[in-house]
Amino acid sequence: MQTRVEEIDHKYVRFLRPYRFKSHILDTVIVVPAGFVCDRESIPLIRGTSIRGGYIHDYLCRIDSIPVVTKKQAADVYLEVMKYRGNPWARRYAKYWAVRLAGGYFHKLKVNASYEDITGRKEIE
Repeated sequence: MQTRVEEIDHKYVRFLRPYRFKSHILDTVIVVPAGFVCDRESIPLIRGTSIRGGYIHDYLCRIDSIPVVTKKQAADVYLEVMKYRGNPWARRYAKYWAVRLAGGYFHKLKVNASYEDITGRKEIE
């Protein structure tokens, strides 16, 4: 299914409809709900090369995602999405280790966190 998002600013988007990904690692369909707000992909190296992987990873990093996963499982699914989307091996593993080693953001926000909750800024209308 194609993702449908609206841009909030140069970095953040809001999902206009649910986005689904069948994860073989988790043996479930992950459903990112409409209204979910996240950045496209925050890995500084080779930014923008696995946007859908970034969406799924951001969702799984929320404290109340379905299913609730560990940081390693979220990174493993990110790797799975990148492989499914055809990203080269070296790029996949560079990004995988970047999210595995990054600190601070895992399980800090709820799935329904607003743009203001995430950034501390009000949306420009």
